[in-house]
Amino acid sequence: MSYFLPASVRVAFLVLFAASIWLAPPYAARAEDQPVSILAAKIGGHIHPSICCTKDGTLVVVYKLGTVLLRSRSTDGGATWEKPEPIPTSAKRPDVIREVKVFEVYPGTADVLPDDRILVTWNYIADDKKNDGYYERALLYTLSSDQGRTWSEQALIGPVDGKHLGAVRHNVLSWSDGRWLLPLRVGPPRLFSPQSGETTVFPLVGPDGKQHSFQQIVRTAKGTLLAMGPAFLRSTDEGRTWQAVENFPAKPDGDSAEGRYLTTLRDGGVLVTWGIGNDNLGLRYNYSADDGVTWNPQTVTLLPETNVIARYYSARTVQVDDRHIGSVYMNRDGVHFLKVNLDRLTK
Repeated sequence: MSYFLPASVRVAFLVLFAASIWLAPPYAARAEDQPVSILAAKIGGHIHPSICCTKDGTLVVVYKLGTVLLRSRSTDGGATWEKPEPIPTSAKRPDVIREVKVFEVYPGTADVLPDDRILVTWNYIADDKKNDGYYERALLYTLSSDQGRTWSEQALIGPVDGKHLGAVRHNVLSWSDGRWLLPLRVGPPRLFSPQSGETTVFPLVGPDGKQHSFQQIVRTAKGTLLAMGPAFLRSTDEGRTWQAVENFPAKPDGDSAEGRYLTTLRDGGVLVTWGIGNDNLGLRYNYSADDGVTWNPQTVTLLPETNVIARYYSARTVQVDDRHIGSVYMNRDGVHFLKVNLDRLTK
């Protein structure tokens, strides 16, 4: 791992560190169902927080601020959070992208691999379109083997046929042979081998015969694959065939940003967390006890008077322990975490 950074980047980090002293001081433990702020500041733009939980219970939240990804950790179930720190590798322009005046670091997602490493994805965008209207959006990743304390050098996924793969806006799913399933925002999902660098299309065709993009794909504790896109689909044969599930409570309903997120639970249950748009109030939860086949007739809404921006698979929910889940969400006042007793959502 490399920790050397150019002087300009180090200065930017110092500014972020100084800001974090007042943006996100340590917070005392609070009662369940009361949000804890990870970042307390007026924010805007592509913040898009993600959350994951390592095997020892460490919670890691990753989001974008300025031109770098930040991460914050909690080792007490979300009661208190460390000051956000930059992920150094996310501030570096990849060699395959030309230097431009206007660029963006666009956040992807944070996931825990089977070996307990944390995988973080993002895009480096060269935001000056060429003559053909295409602008470069490299898909990058970094890994942490120590619960988010340090990070590997960045690595590139793609490009394919001369073009970069663009955004991964929801979870990366580990495959049994060590590959990662990338549900891309544009184009079909792809399986990627970090060993060889090869990518292959993962055909995900529902009963309508269409290959959809921008789907969240998860594996339940029973091994079933669920895909949440324009339709809600299940597969019990590793994705060779898919069946549509009727009466799914969190239908997109014309919301192209799809503020929905699936969470698989250790006991075989499945949660969906969702909201609609920038003016959304509260967090909606619904629960399936039978592997995603049927869902509770009643939806639970928490924080019903709180602004929660529900865009691009936010808010996101992860299981914290056997009795609790935790949701990370954002609004114009910062990035926040809500811990909830599962009994409130599964009855």
